[in-house]
Amino acid sequence: MIRSKYRLLHLLIFGNPEKIATERYIVTSITFLVAVFLILLIVLHLILSLSFTAVTFAVIGVLLLVGYYLFVRLTNFYSIAKLLMTISGILMFDVLWYTDYMSNGPVLFFTFIYVGLVTWMWDGKWMIIFLCLFYIDLAFIGFVDANTPEALSDYPDHATKSIYLFLSLSALSILFVLLLYFIKAEYYRQKENVIKSDNLKSAFLANMSHEIRTPMNSIIGFSQLLEDETDSLIRGQYIKIILTNGENLLRLIDDIIDLSKIESGNLKITLSNVNINKLFSELNDLFLLELQKREKVNIRIEFSLPDENLYLTTDHLRLRQILSNLISNAVKFTSQGLIRISCEKNKQELLFRVSDTGVGILPENQPGIFDRFVRFDYHDMNREGSGIGLSIVQKLINLLHGRIWFDSLVGKGSNFYFSLPYIIDTNKYQLNNIMETDQQLKETKAKSLLLVEDVDSNALLIKESLRTLEIKIHHVNNGLDAIKFIEMNPETNLVLMDLKLPVMDGYEATRVIKKMNPNIKVIAQTAYAMVGDKEKAIESGCDDYLTKPIKIQSLQQLILRYISSS
Repeated sequence: MIRSKYRLLHLLIFGNPEKIATERYIVTSITFLVAVFLILLIVLHLILSLSFTAVTFAVIGVLLLVGYYLFVRLTNFYSIAKLLMTISGILMFDVLWYTDYMSNGPVLFFTFIYVGLVTWMWDGKWMIIFLCLFYIDLAFIGFVDANTPEALSDYPDHATKSIYLFLSLSALSILFVLLLYFIKAEYYRQKENVIKSDNLKSAFLANMSHEIRTPMNSIIGFSQLLEDETDSLIRGQYIKIILTNGENLLRLIDDIIDLSKIESGNLKITLSNVNINKLFSELNDLFLLELQKREKVNIRIEFSLPDENLYLTTDHLRLRQILSNLISNAVKFTSQGLIRISCEKNKQELLFRVSDTGVGILPENQPGIFDRFVRFDYHDMNREGSGIGLSIVQKLINLLHGRIWFDSLVGKGSNFYFSLPYIIDTNKYQLNNIMETDQQLKETKAKSLLLVEDVDSNALLIKESLRTLEIKIHHVNNGLDAIKFIEMNPETNLVLMDLKLPVMDGYEATRVIKKMNPNIKVIAQTAYAMVGDKEKAIESGCDDYLTKPIKIQSLQQLILRYISSS
């Protein structure tokens, strides 16, 4: 209890070192400690009736330090506070030197502390500049001291001198120890964080190696068996296994990318008005198929919503991802009974709930349920997954300014709740349905598409995927050939451009093609899926972006959208 109260007091005074910059944390600590140190000296001076002038200037110093402390603690402009502290430190040093009996007093020992602080707080040329200023100032007061009558620096008597010197030196040494302790503690904390991070990285690589190799083993193995198998029923089973493991592998890669984007602060939230009723309907269709695929016929899935259409301004993709992840977990850990997904208005929030009648979560496992790479295996039901899904869910909900919590009973099931701010922006309302009508399909027959892809197997896959659209597809394998083709065939309607190409990459080829024909549509298709890749493609002139592995339905819809309007 005492430790807990001490921690709360520490966080209140100095801030949380895990959440604020190290430099800011140290400056906050230093200003507070020095202010407390000066207050103690003032009290001792008054009790022992020592120099009243020193007390006056110490009070001024306390006021300055309290101002710096509040400035650093409550704002992000700690660099300004550092500058003011450094300059005022020199001025206060000169004043205290004069009032505390010049070189006969204890203030010169403060030079060790001041030089140490300047060396720590500043780097490069600024450290050199402030140290030079301080030593110039030290030389100046040394000259003044050498030419000052001895009477100005004399103590009233020997007893006062002894008390003053030893009291001040003791106080300065305590301050020096405290500052060293704080800096040393921060060093060890940072060192432990680096070791912890390194261990997490090693665990992550080991975990990911296992998670990637597991589906790859099935994909490669059954692909080899498929080559020699003639029985159509067995071939169908093999194909189903290959597709399932391919989807698991893609889901794992997407999770890794999402986690890296979130933790680096580069995940962008795109707001639009989401029709919750329509989203629930899509998820219902999706997970009915999932239950059939898993052969869990004893489970009933139920989506519950208010009667009226319910809209929410949020990120459609991320909301779908959150719900899909929670429902997938419910499906995974439930053998029979009911999975119920609901949404209701609750004051200024929309409250979502995903409940199941599954195995539940053991009490000892509940505190770590949202930790990364944590995977609890109940009754051998959790063979798939990397243990980062719920961590991503929690982080996504935080990004959407919501909150998540749960309750669970072993053998009875679990209830996961999350709430999002209930916001509707009518300016963002849009319906993003792509209508694949017969008329659109007829129009595509007269269209032509240039496929720029250097891997023959990928080119064949795209051609086969678009065969039903009956588009004229021309294929080249580098950016330079793509430019030459467009020069000779300016009537081409659409370019499907890989970005990593030999001879000339897709970025440069797109820029040249867009200069030749600004009206031609270019869709980037690439394995690049990290932060900034999409933006880089759009900046080069691409009209849209697809990441590999490309989903056939998404590819067909995107081609229909652009080629029918060209």
